[in-house]
Amino acid sequence: MLQLMRTHAKNWLMKVVLGIIIIVFVFYFGSMRGDKETETIAEIDGSRIAYAEFRNEYQNLLDFYRQRYGDNLTDDLLKKMNPKQQAFDSLINRAIILSKADDLKLDVSDDELKASILSYPAFQRNGVFDNNLYQRALRYQRMAPEDFEAIQRRALKAGKLERLIRESAKVSDKEVRDIYNTQNRKININFIEIATDKLKAKARPSKENLERYLKEHSEEFRMPQGAVIEHIAFKGESFAGSANISDEEIEEYYDYHEGEFEDNGKAKPLSEVKSEIVSRLKSAKGMDAAFEEAKKAHDTIYQEENFEEYAGGKGLAIETSEFFRDTPFTGQLAGIQDLGEYVFDLQEGDLGRVFSDGSGHYIFRLVSLRPSYIPELREVAKKVEKSYTESESIRLSRKKAEEMLGHLKDGMDMAKLSRDKGLKLSETGLFLPGPNIPKIGYSQELEEALIRISEKEPCPDNVFFVNGKYIVIRFKEEGRLDEKEWEARKDSIKDYLLSLKKEGYLLSWLEGVREDMISKGKLKILKKVDDL
Repeated sequence: MLQLMRTHAKNWLMKVVLGIIIIVFVFYFGSMRGDKETETIAEIDGSRIAYAEFRNEYQNLLDFYRQRYGDNLTDDLLKKMNPKQQAFDSLINRAIILSKADDLKLDVSDDELKASILSYPAFQRNGVFDNNLYQRALRYQRMAPEDFEAIQRRALKAGKLERLIRESAKVSDKEVRDIYNTQNRKININFIEIATDKLKAKARPSKENLERYLKEHSEEFRMPQGAVIEHIAFKGESFAGSANISDEEIEEYYDYHEGEFEDNGKAKPLSEVKSEIVSRLKSAKGMDAAFEEAKKAHDTIYQEENFEEYAGGKGLAIETSEFFRDTPFTGQLAGIQDLGEYVFDLQEGDLGRVFSDGSGHYIFRLVSLRPSYIPELREVAKKVEKSYTESESIRLSRKKAEEMLGHLKDGMDMAKLSRDKGLKLSETGLFLPGPNIPKIGYSQELEEALIRISEKEPCPDNVFFVNGKYIVIRFKEEGRLDEKEWEARKDSIKDYLLSLKKEGYLLSWLEGVREDMISKGKLKILKKVDDL
C-alpha cells in the first residue's frame, strides 16, 4: 500500500505548505542522511549524534524565533532563551525516547504509518489523499519517499512512548479546586508602615560611629584614580573671522542645502539666506583652520618637548583640569568623547593626540596621575554621615517592624499595637494577591507572602521593605468565591492542569533516564554546548 501511495495525482499547488510540513519533521526528528564523517558530539547505545545534526537543529530553531519575534528578537532575549542549549537537549531527548522505545519493543506497523500519512490534510485534495501531491512535495524538498516514511515511522514510535508516559499523569478534584482558589482568592490585609526617614533623628552618629562605618564600608567611599592634565584650545571661532567665502561657494552650498531654507514648503531665495550661509561656511572653515593649527602645534611640541614655551610664544592660554576615572569631564572639555579613558593609558608628561568637539580642537599633556585610595574621614565626612544615617535609620526601622511582628505572632491585637506605637493601622481592602498591593506598592517578595497567609496562619515570617518603608502585615479576611463561576470553569482548569502535568511527567522521566544512561555509560556526552 505504501508503494501504491507513491504513484498518482496531478496538483502541486500546495507544495510550499507541504514543504513546511516536511521541514518540521526534519527539524524535530532529524535527517537520516547526515554526513557520517562529521564530528560526533554524543553517543547513545552506540548510535552517533553528529555535529551536523546539532547545527541543523540550532539553525532551524533560530529561524523559528526570527519568524516568531521579528524585530523584537534582541541579542539579550536570544541569550536568555539559549537556543544552543535547547537544540542540544532536543537532540539528546529525542535519541533517549527512540532508544527506550526500542528497548520496550514499540513498533509501528505499515498500516499505522500509511494511516498517518493518508490523514495529513496537507497531502489531501478535496478531503482525499492525493499521492501525486505527496510525491511532488517530496521531490520539491529533494527527499526520497523512503526517507520521509522512515522519519515518520520514528516520529510515530516516539509518539507512542510519549503518550504512555503522559497518560500516567492524573489530576484530582482537590488539585483543580486548589488551583481555582489560588487564582481567584481575594484577601484583605491590615498593615502598619514604619517610615525610615522618621527615624533619622535617632540615627545621628558620633565621630566614633563614622570612623567605624568608614572602616567597615571603605570600598563604598574609595576615591577613583585621578588625573591632572594641561591643555591648549584652538577654537574654530578664533579662525572663522579671517576665512574668505566666495560667491561660488555660497551658491554651491545653497544648491546642496536648499531644503534647509524652506518656508511653508517653499525654498527661500538665496538673497534672504546668504548671510546665514556665509556664517555656516566661515564656521566650517574656521574649524578646519583651527585643526591645522592644532595639528601643527602638536607636531612641534612632540618634537621639541616645549609645551609651555610654545604656548607662551604663541600667546596661547594653558588651562589645567583635574578629573577622575569613570567620571565625566565638566567645563570646556565636557563634549570630548573618549578623552577620559585615553588619558589613563598615558605616562606622566606624555603629550596626547589632538581631540575635538563641536567648537574646536585641543592638545594636552598628562601632568600627573593619582592612584585610587581610601580617603580619610575629614575628606568625605558629609558623604559618610549621610550614608550612615540612611543605613542606621533603615536598621532601626526594621528592628521596630520585627518587634511589632513578634507581638502580633504572640497574639497581640493589631489595633492596640498600632495605638501603643503611635502608628496608623490601615487595610488594603479585598484584592487578588499580586506584586501590586493596594495602598502599599509593588513588591514581589510581599506577593509571595500574601499567597501563603490565611486565617489559620495570619502573620508571615518576615517584614517587608517597600517604597522606603517597612511594612508589617496581618491577614484580616478572605472574600467568598463565586461557585457558579467555579462550576463553569472547573473542567477547563482540569484540562489545563492535566496538560501541564503530562509535560511535567515527560520532562521528569527524560531527566531521570538521561542521568541513569550517563551513569551506566549508555549515553556519552562528548562535547559541551559552549564548545559547539
